Amino acid sequence: MSEKYKEFIKKIHDKKNEIPEYISIQIRSAKKSDLIDIKIRKLESNIVKIIAHEQDKKGWILHSYHVPLKNLGLPNEAKNKEILIYLNQPEKIMTDKPSRDLIEELIQKYVEIHAERKNHFFRTERFSVQKDYSGGRKLKAF
Repeated sequence: MSEKYKEFIKKIHDKKNEIPEYISIQIRSAKKSDLIDIKIRKLESNIVKIIAHEQDKKGWILHSYHVPLKNLGLPNEAKNKEILIYLNQPEKIMTDKPSRDLIEELIQKYVEIHAERKNHFFRTERFSVQKDYSGGRKLKAF
């Protein structure tokens, strides 16, 4: 299966294609080798949603969203720093309402979006958030 996912990623991030450049927002961190099958759903405004099935777990999980850069109103040569501003502050997106609504929903559910080292790849902070269950006053250490 990972071949299908690799082929999809190669297709949407290839600058030589007629397809517009996409940004990839990964929701859940799963190793590509653990993915058995993926389903690709096309939403409004050419937004693509990937649902995956992992080897050891039951059911389908939301794996990632892929949004065209032109929906954010940015050129294909935009750097991750420029894109990150629009992803963490979706009210700045004026060109496409479905993209703005999707990114607002992602921020509400998954707290924040961070940049990866690769160009136009991002991830959510879903699994690095730890809840603080301690109540009361904390004493400072000397």
